[in-house]
Amino acid sequence: MSTTERALHLLELLQARRSWAGGELAGRLGVDGRTLRRDVERLRALGYRIEARRGPDGGYRLSTGGDLPPLVFTPDEALAVAAALASSAASGAADGGEVALTALAKMEQVMPAAVRRRVRALRSSVAFGGTPNAAAGAYPAPLDADVLGVLALACRDAERVRLTVMNTGGPTPGRETARHVEPAALVPRHTRWFLVCRDLDDGWRVLRVDRITRAAATGARFEPQEVPGGDPVAFVTSRLGAPPREHAATILIHAPIEQVQAYMGGFAADFAPTTAADGRPATLWRIADVRLEVLAGGLLWVRWPFEVLDSPELAALLRDRAAAFTFAADHAAPSHGGTDEAPGEGSRE
Repeated sequence: MSTTERALHLLELLQARRSWAGGELAGRLGVDGRTLRRDVERLRALGYRIEARRGPDGGYRLSTGGDLPPLVFTPDEALAVAAALASSAASGAADGGEVALTALAKMEQVMPAAVRRRVRALRSSVAFGGTPNAAAGAYPAPLDADVLGVLALACRDAERVRLTVMNTGGPTPGRETARHVEPAALVPRHTRWFLVCRDLDDGWRVLRVDRITRAAATGARFEPQEVPGGDPVAFVTSRLGAPPREHAATILIHAPIEQVQAYMGGFAADFAPTTAADGRPATLWRIADVRLEVLAGGLLWVRWPFEVLDSPELAALLRDRAAAFTFAADHAAPSHGGTDEAPGEGSRE
Protein backbone atom coordinates (compact mmCIF):
# COMPACT_ATOMS: atom_id res chain seq x y z
CA MET A 1 0.00 0.00 0.00
CA SER A 2 1.45 3.35 -1.04
CA THR A 3 1.68 6.33 1.30
CA THR A 4 -1.25 8.02 -0.45
CA GLU A 5 -3.40 4.88 -0.36
CA ARG A 6 -2.60 4.41 3.32
CA ALA A 7 -3.52 8.02 4.11
CA LEU A 8 -6.86 7.65 2.34
CA HIS A 9 -7.52 4.41 4.19
CA LEU A 10 -6.64 6.12 7.48
CA LEU A 11 -9.08 8.92 6.66
CA GLU A 12 -11.81 6.42 5.84
CA LEU A 13 -11.28 4.67 9.18
CA LEU A 14 -11.35 7.95 11.12
CA GLN A 15 -14.60 8.95 9.43
CA ALA A 16 -16.16 5.54 10.05
CA ARG A 17 -15.83 5.59 13.85
CA ARG A 18 -15.80 8.29 16.51
CA SER A 19 -12.57 7.24 18.20
CA TRP A 20 -9.76 4.75 17.66
CA ALA A 21 -7.09 3.39 19.98
CA GLY A 22 -3.68 4.06 18.49
CA GLY A 23 -2.62 0.42 18.50
CA GLU A 24 -5.83 -0.75 16.85
CA LEU A 25 -5.59 1.92 14.17
CA ALA A 26 -1.97 1.06 13.41
CA GLY A 27 -2.92 -2.61 13.20
CA ARG A 28 -5.67 -1.88 10.70
CA LEU A 29 -3.16 -0.05 8.53
CA GLY A 30 -0.38 -2.59 9.01
CA VAL A 31 2.13 0.00 10.25
CA ASP A 32 3.95 0.85 13.47
CA GLY A 33 3.14 3.76 15.78
CA ARG A 34 5.73 6.10 14.25
CA THR A 35 4.36 5.64 10.74
CA LEU A 36 0.83 6.15 12.02
CA ARG A 37 1.84 9.45 13.61
CA ARG A 38 3.42 10.61 10.32
CA ASP A 39 0.25 9.72 8.41
CA VAL A 40 -1.83 11.64 10.93
CA GLU A 41 0.38 14.68 10.46
CA ARG A 42 -0.08 14.45 6.67
CA LEU A 43 -3.84 14.59 7.10
CA ARG A 44 -3.55 17.50 9.51
CA ALA A 45 -1.51 19.37 6.92
CA LEU A 46 -4.41 18.91 4.48
CA GLY A 47 -6.83 20.57 6.89
CA TYR A 48 -8.25 17.66 8.86
CA ARG A 49 -8.59 18.29 12.59
CA ILE A 50 -7.40 15.08 14.23
CA GLU A 51 -7.25 15.02 18.01
CA ALA A 52 -4.73 12.80 19.79
CA ARG A 53 -5.04 11.45 23.34
CA ARG A 54 -1.95 10.30 25.19
CA GLY A 55 -1.57 7.57 27.80
CA PRO A 56 -2.58 3.90 28.03
CA ASP A 57 -6.04 4.69 26.67
CA GLY A 58 -4.71 7.07 24.06
CA GLY A 59 -5.90 7.21 20.51
CA TYR A 60 -7.17 9.41 17.70
CA ARG A 61 -10.44 10.98 16.69
CA LEU A 62 -11.52 13.16 13.80
CA SER A 63 -12.83 16.46 15.13
CA THR A 64 -15.50 18.59 13.52
CA GLY A 65 -15.23 22.22 12.57
CA GLY A 66 -12.69 24.29 10.70
CA ASP A 67 -12.46 24.37 6.91
CA LEU A 68 -14.24 21.70 4.88
CA PRO A 69 -11.55 19.30 3.65
CA PRO A 70 -12.20 16.52 1.12
CA LEU A 71 -14.41 13.68 2.33
CA VAL A 72 -13.87 9.99 1.71
CA PHE A 73 -16.95 7.93 0.87
CA THR A 74 -17.28 4.23 0.34
CA PRO A 75 -19.04 3.33 -2.96
CA ASP A 76 -22.30 2.61 -1.12
CA GLU A 77 -22.08 5.85 0.84
CA ALA A 78 -21.42 7.82 -2.36
CA LEU A 79 -24.47 6.34 -4.04
CA ALA A 80 -26.61 6.97 -0.95
CA VAL A 81 -25.57 10.64 -0.90
CA ALA A 82 -26.20 10.88 -4.64
CA ALA A 83 -29.66 9.37 -4.19
CA ALA A 84 -30.50 11.95 -1.51
CA LEU A 85 -29.27 14.80 -3.72
CA ALA A 86 -31.14 13.49 -6.75
CA SER A 87 -34.31 13.18 -4.66
CA SER A 88 -33.86 16.72 -3.38
CA ALA A 89 -33.39 18.02 -6.92
CA ALA A 90 -36.40 16.12 -8.22
CA SER A 91 -38.61 17.40 -5.41
CA GLY A 92 -37.74 21.01 -6.07
CA ALA A 93 -35.96 21.45 -2.75
CA ALA A 94 -32.85 23.58 -2.27
CA ASP A 95 -33.61 26.54 -4.55
CA GLY A 96 -35.54 24.60 -7.12
CA GLY A 97 -33.09 21.72 -7.08
CA GLU A 98 -30.22 23.73 -8.57
CA VAL A 99 -28.08 23.53 -5.43
CA ALA A 100 -28.64 19.77 -5.19
CA LEU A 101 -27.73 19.25 -8.85
CA THR A 102 -24.61 21.41 -8.49
CA ALA A 103 -23.49 19.42 -5.44
CA LEU A 104 -24.16 16.16 -7.29
CA ALA A 105 -22.10 17.32 -10.27
CA LYS A 106 -19.20 18.25 -7.99
CA MET A 107 -19.32 14.82 -6.35
CA GLU A 108 -19.19 13.12 -9.74
CA GLN A 109 -16.01 14.94 -10.70
CA VAL A 110 -13.98 13.48 -7.84
CA MET A 111 -15.38 9.94 -7.73
CA PRO A 112 -13.59 6.85 -8.99
CA ALA A 113 -14.76 5.77 -12.44
CA ALA A 114 -16.80 2.78 -11.23
CA VAL A 115 -18.70 4.82 -8.64
CA ARG A 116 -19.10 7.79 -11.00
CA ARG A 117 -20.74 5.52 -13.58
CA ARG A 118 -23.40 4.44 -11.08
CA VAL A 119 -24.02 7.98 -9.84
CA ARG A 120 -24.35 9.41 -13.34
CA ALA A 121 -26.72 6.61 -14.23
CA LEU A 122 -28.81 7.44 -11.18
CA ARG A 123 -28.97 11.12 -12.10
CA SER A 124 -29.94 10.40 -15.70
CA SER A 125 -32.63 7.87 -14.73
CA VAL A 126 -34.48 10.05 -12.20
CA ALA A 127 -37.81 11.38 -13.46
CA PHE A 128 -38.09 15.04 -12.50
CA GLY A 129 -41.51 16.48 -11.81
CA GLY A 130 -43.79 17.89 -9.19
CA THR A 131 -42.70 15.46 -6.54
CA PRO A 132 -43.38 16.99 -3.10
CA ASN A 133 -40.74 17.25 -0.45
CA ALA A 134 -40.70 14.83 2.43
CA ALA A 135 -42.62 16.22 5.32
CA ALA A 136 -40.93 17.26 8.52
CA GLY A 137 -40.55 14.32 10.84
CA ALA A 138 -40.79 11.76 8.01
CA TYR A 139 -37.90 9.43 7.42
CA PRO A 140 -36.84 7.93 4.08
CA ALA A 141 -37.32 4.23 3.49
CA PRO A 142 -33.98 2.37 3.63
CA LEU A 143 -32.51 1.55 0.24
CA ASP A 144 -30.05 -1.11 -0.87
CA ALA A 145 -27.29 0.81 -2.65
CA ASP A 146 -26.45 -2.14 -4.90
CA VAL A 147 -30.09 -2.51 -5.97
CA LEU A 148 -30.40 1.21 -6.66
CA GLY A 149 -27.18 1.19 -8.69
CA VAL A 150 -28.30 -1.76 -10.82
CA LEU A 151 -31.69 -0.17 -11.48
CA ALA A 152 -30.16 3.19 -12.41
CA LEU A 153 -27.79 1.60 -14.93
CA ALA A 154 -30.60 -0.55 -16.35
CA CYS A 155 -32.84 2.50 -16.83
CA ARG A 156 -30.07 4.37 -18.59
CA ASP A 157 -28.88 1.49 -20.75
CA ALA A 158 -32.30 -0.07 -21.50
CA GLU A 159 -31.23 -3.41 -20.03
CA ARG A 160 -33.59 -6.03 -18.67
CA VAL A 161 -33.16 -6.99 -15.02
CA ARG A 162 -34.36 -9.81 -12.81
CA LEU A 163 -35.78 -8.67 -9.49
CA THR A 164 -36.69 -10.29 -6.21
CA VAL A 165 -39.50 -8.31 -4.59
CA MET A 166 -40.71 -8.72 -1.02
CA ASN A 167 -44.47 -8.86 -0.56
CA THR A 168 -45.65 -6.82 2.44
CA GLY A 169 -49.38 -7.29 2.11
CA GLY A 170 -52.01 -9.52 0.60
CA PRO A 171 -52.38 -13.23 1.35
CA THR A 172 -48.62 -13.93 1.42
CA PRO A 173 -46.82 -11.15 3.36
CA GLY A 174 -43.09 -11.75 3.63
CA ARG A 175 -42.98 -13.95 0.54
CA GLU A 176 -40.51 -13.04 -2.21
CA THR A 177 -41.61 -12.85 -5.85
CA ALA A 178 -39.32 -13.02 -8.89
CA ARG A 179 -39.93 -10.51 -11.67
CA HIS A 180 -38.33 -9.96 -15.07
CA VAL A 181 -38.71 -6.30 -16.01
CA GLU A 182 -37.68 -3.58 -18.43
CA PRO A 183 -36.88 -0.52 -16.25
CA ALA A 184 -37.97 2.89 -17.51
CA ALA A 185 -37.39 5.44 -14.72
CA LEU A 186 -36.77 5.96 -11.03
CA VAL A 187 -39.17 8.35 -9.33
CA PRO A 188 -38.54 9.80 -5.84
CA ARG A 189 -41.88 10.50 -4.17
CA HIS A 190 -42.30 11.78 -0.64
CA THR A 191 -39.92 9.56 1.43
CA ARG A 192 -39.66 6.64 -1.00
CA TRP A 193 -38.25 5.72 -4.41
CA PHE A 194 -40.29 3.92 -7.06
CA LEU A 195 -39.29 2.03 -10.18
CA VAL A 196 -41.48 2.48 -13.25
CA CYS A 197 -41.02 -0.60 -15.38
CA ARG A 198 -42.67 -2.96 -17.85
CA ASP A 199 -43.04 -6.42 -16.35
CA LEU A 200 -42.64 -9.03 -19.07
CA ASP A 201 -45.53 -10.98 -17.51
CA ASP A 202 -47.83 -8.27 -16.12
CA GLY A 203 -47.25 -5.14 -18.18
CA TRP A 204 -46.47 -1.70 -16.79
CA ARG A 205 -45.95 -1.56 -13.03
CA VAL A 206 -44.76 0.71 -10.22
CA LEU A 207 -42.50 -1.04 -7.69
CA ARG A 208 -41.21 0.33 -4.40
CA VAL A 209 -37.42 0.21 -4.52
CA ASP A 210 -37.08 -0.46 -0.78
CA ARG A 211 -39.04 -3.70 -1.29
CA ILE A 212 -36.66 -4.96 -3.97
CA THR A 213 -34.22 -7.26 -2.17
CA ARG A 214 -32.16 -8.26 -5.21
CA ALA A 215 -31.60 -6.86 -8.70
CA ALA A 216 -29.45 -8.54 -11.36
CA ALA A 217 -28.73 -7.23 -14.83
CA THR A 218 -29.31 -9.83 -17.57
CA GLY A 219 -27.18 -8.30 -20.32
CA ALA A 220 -30.23 -8.34 -22.64
CA ARG A 221 -31.07 -4.96 -24.14
CA PHE A 222 -34.58 -3.88 -25.12
CA GLU A 223 -36.16 -1.18 -27.24
CA PRO A 224 -37.45 1.46 -24.79
CA GLN A 225 -41.19 2.08 -24.85
CA GLU A 226 -42.96 5.21 -23.74
CA VAL A 227 -44.45 5.08 -20.26
CA PRO A 228 -48.28 5.17 -20.44
CA GLY A 229 -49.24 8.81 -20.57
CA GLY A 230 -45.67 9.79 -21.42
CA ASP A 231 -44.72 10.98 -17.92
CA PRO A 232 -43.22 8.60 -15.29
CA VAL A 233 -44.12 10.94 -12.40
CA ALA A 234 -47.75 11.20 -13.54
CA PHE A 235 -47.84 7.43 -14.04
CA VAL A 236 -46.74 6.86 -10.44
CA THR A 237 -49.40 9.28 -9.22
CA SER A 238 -52.06 7.54 -11.32
CA ARG A 239 -51.16 4.19 -9.77
CA LEU A 240 -50.62 5.29 -6.17
CA GLY A 241 -52.91 8.29 -5.94
CA ALA A 242 -51.97 11.82 -5.01
CA PRO A 243 -49.32 12.05 -2.28
CA PRO A 244 -50.46 13.29 1.12
CA ARG A 245 -50.66 17.04 1.41
CA GLU A 246 -48.12 18.66 3.69
CA HIS A 247 -49.55 20.99 6.30
CA ALA A 248 -47.35 23.83 7.51
CA ALA A 249 -47.88 26.45 10.17
CA THR A 250 -46.03 29.33 11.76
CA ILE A 251 -46.38 29.52 15.53
CA LEU A 252 -45.77 32.73 17.47
CA ILE A 253 -44.54 31.77 20.94
CA HIS A 254 -44.74 34.55 23.52
CA ALA A 255 -41.30 33.94 25.03
CA PRO A 256 -37.74 34.95 24.14
CA ILE A 257 -35.97 32.60 21.78
CA GLU A 258 -33.28 31.84 24.39
CA GLN A 259 -35.90 30.37 26.73
CA VAL A 260 -37.62 28.43 23.95
CA GLN A 261 -34.38 26.94 22.68
CA ALA A 262 -33.21 26.04 26.18
CA TYR A 263 -36.46 24.20 26.88
CA MET A 264 -37.29 22.74 23.46
CA GLY A 265 -33.90 22.53 21.75
CA GLY A 266 -33.92 18.74 21.75
CA PHE A 267 -37.40 18.66 20.20
CA ALA A 268 -37.18 21.18 17.37
CA ALA A 269 -34.73 23.74 16.09
CA ASP A 270 -36.55 25.78 13.43
CA PHE A 271 -36.86 28.88 15.58
CA ALA A 272 -36.41 32.57 14.75
CA PRO A 273 -36.44 35.59 17.07
CA THR A 274 -39.19 38.19 16.65
CA THR A 275 -41.15 40.79 18.61
CA ALA A 276 -44.77 40.39 19.68
CA ALA A 277 -47.40 43.10 19.24
CA ASP A 278 -46.83 44.27 22.82
CA GLY A 279 -43.15 44.87 22.06
CA ARG A 280 -41.87 41.94 24.06
CA PRO A 281 -39.37 39.40 22.70
CA ALA A 282 -41.03 36.39 21.08
CA THR A 283 -40.17 33.37 18.95
CA LEU A 284 -41.40 32.14 15.56
CA TRP A 285 -41.55 28.38 15.11
CA ARG A 286 -42.13 26.83 11.66
CA ILE A 287 -43.63 23.33 11.78
CA ALA A 288 -44.81 20.97 9.03
CA ASP A 289 -46.15 17.45 8.62
CA VAL A 290 -48.60 15.53 6.47
CA ARG A 291 -50.90 15.14 9.49
CA LEU A 292 -52.46 18.05 11.33
CA GLU A 293 -52.68 15.89 14.45
CA VAL A 294 -48.88 15.64 14.55
CA LEU A 295 -48.58 19.43 14.44
CA ALA A 296 -51.13 19.77 17.23
CA GLY A 297 -49.31 17.14 19.29
CA GLY A 298 -46.04 19.05 18.96
CA LEU A 299 -47.70 22.13 20.40
CA LEU A 300 -48.32 20.27 23.65
CA TRP A 301 -44.66 20.91 24.48
CA VAL A 302 -45.05 24.71 24.24
CA ARG A 303 -45.32 25.92 27.83
CA TRP A 304 -45.95 29.59 26.98
CA PRO A 305 -48.94 31.32 25.34
CA PHE A 306 -48.77 30.96 21.55
CA GLU A 307 -50.67 31.88 18.39
CA VAL A 308 -51.19 30.01 15.10
CA LEU A 309 -50.46 32.67 12.49
CA ASP A 310 -51.15 31.11 9.12
CA SER A 311 -52.96 27.76 9.34
CA PRO A 312 -56.76 27.99 9.75
CA GLU A 313 -56.91 24.17 9.58
CA LEU A 314 -54.60 23.79 12.57
CA ALA A 315 -56.41 26.50 14.52
CA ALA A 316 -59.73 24.77 13.84
CA LEU A 317 -58.32 21.44 15.03
CA LEU A 318 -57.06 23.05 18.25
CA ARG A 319 -60.49 24.56 18.90
CA ASP A 320 -62.11 21.21 18.25
CA ARG A 321 -59.80 19.44 20.70
CA ALA A 322 -59.89 22.17 23.35
CA ALA A 323 -63.15 20.93 24.87
CA ALA A 324 -61.78 17.39 25.17
CA PHE A 325 -58.63 18.63 26.91
CA THR A 326 -60.64 20.84 29.24
CA PHE A 327 -62.90 17.93 30.16
CA ALA A 328 -59.86 15.70 30.82
CA ALA A 329 -58.26 18.36 33.02
CA ASP A 330 -61.47 18.91 35.03
CA HIS A 331 -61.86 15.18 35.66
CA ALA A 332 -58.21 14.35 36.29
CA ALA A 333 -57.12 12.54 39.44
CA PRO A 334 -55.43 14.69 42.11
CA SER A 335 -51.81 15.44 41.31
CA HIS A 336 -49.10 13.75 43.39
CA GLY A 337 -46.23 15.84 42.10
CA GLY A 338 -43.96 15.23 39.15
CA THR A 339 -41.42 16.96 37.03
CA ASP A 340 -41.74 19.55 34.32
CA GLU A 341 -39.39 18.19 31.70
CA ALA A 342 -38.33 19.31 28.29
CA PRO A 343 -39.25 17.03 25.39
CA GLY A 344 -37.24 13.84 25.67
CA GLU A 345 -34.38 15.33 27.70
CA GLY A 346 -35.41 16.06 31.29
CA SER A 347 -35.69 19.47 32.89
CA ARG A 348 -33.37 22.21 31.64
CA GLU A 349 -34.26 24.69 34.31
